This record gives sequence, C-alpha cells and structure tokens, in this order.
Amino acid sequence: MAVPNTVLKKYSDELDLRITDSSLRDGSHAKRHQFSLDHVSSIVAALDDAGVPVIEVTHGDGLGGSSFNYGFSLTPELDMIRTAVKTAKRARIAFLMLPGLGTKDDIRAAQDAGGQICRIATHCTEADVSRQHFGLARELGLETVGFLMMSHTISPEELAKQGRIMVDAGCQCVYVVDSAGALIMEQTYDRVAALVAEFGDEAQVGFHGHENLGL
Repeated sequence: MAVPNTVLKKYSDELDLRITDSSLRDGSHAKRHQFSLDHVSSIVAALDDAGVPVIEVTHGDGLGGSSFNYGFSLTPELDMIRTAVKTAKRARIAFLMLPGLGTKDDIRAAQDAGGQICRIATHCTEADVSRQHFGLARELGLETVGFLMMSHTISPEELAKQGRIMVDAGCQCVYVVDSAGALIMEQTYDRVAALVAEFGDEAQVGFHGHENLGL
C-alpha cells in the first residue's frame, strides 16, 4: 500500500526526515508520570513554535498505562491530549498504545480527544499482536506508526520480517526502537537499511533511540 504524501509530510524540503518529540510521553518516565496540564501546554507551545511537526502525548507506557503496575499519572492522559491539541497551532499530536495494555476503545477515545497519529508498540518479535489495532486505526482515518521495541535483540533480517507484518496490517511507518540503548551506529544502520529494503515505497522507516544512562 502506497503511503499518501498528504498524510506523511516531511520535516522540511531540505531534509528527507520528520522529527517526533516524545518528551510528553517517553519523558514521562523520568518525571514519574507527573506532568500537569500546565506542563503540557507550555511544552507543546514551545515545541510547536520551534517547528516540531509531531508531538507525542500519553502516559509513559501508552494509553491505559496509568496503573499500579506502571505508575499512576498525575493528569488523565485524555485531558493531556485535549490540551496538546488545543495548544498546537501546526504540530500533529500523536499517542502511543501497547496492545494488551491499551485497547481498541482507548484508540477511539484518543481520537475523540483530538489525537491524529496512532503509534502502536510491540516487542520486536511480536508484531502479529498489533494487526487488529492497525486495522482499526486506519479505519478511523488515523496516521499509523509501528514501534518494534528492543530491536537490538534480533537480526536486521528478522526485524524486517516483523516490520512487514505491521505494514501489511496497515502501518504507514515502522520504527527501529532501541529501547535498551544497546545499538551502536553500525547496528542501527543495518536495521534501518533492512526495513527500507523490505518496504520500498510502501511505508516509511523511523528510528527511536535511547541513552538510558543519562536519565
């Protein structure tokens, strides 16, 4: 399936990339999920003013993550999404969900709150659990992004096969996700290149890195 250029806009005409800021999602771990609505509005306003095209907003573990297991949010994530959408003038607001933690109803609720991009994350060997969630997100008209977490644990070839599962399910952009901060540049290149070779023009490829020792 071809990726519609009207949906997946590039970051700039000079650089063939697009930046997604995840401070209000992945950064939530370092803040113990204690972002207030004032935090959300001020951070989104600054990122939007700087020209960041995509801003991700949810609990650190995605939709439905506020719990005894993962830590309770100070602010309900749907309120955070609504505030981000209201504040952003140009940026698109994304949300994360992990199948088994978040549900399809959570995707619907996040869209109702104004979220525009659904980022679905699985372990890099379990892309098959995301099929129904990508299908729903596409039915709802959301832009879809796949996260292959812990990408350092399997070979580039195996990672490409897992990415193919996501693309066939409706994913428009698949990320190599270095959840453990374990990949060196050569290993990152090999994994990104394997996904690019597998997808061609069918889907975009992204990279989400970690420098966990700095948190």
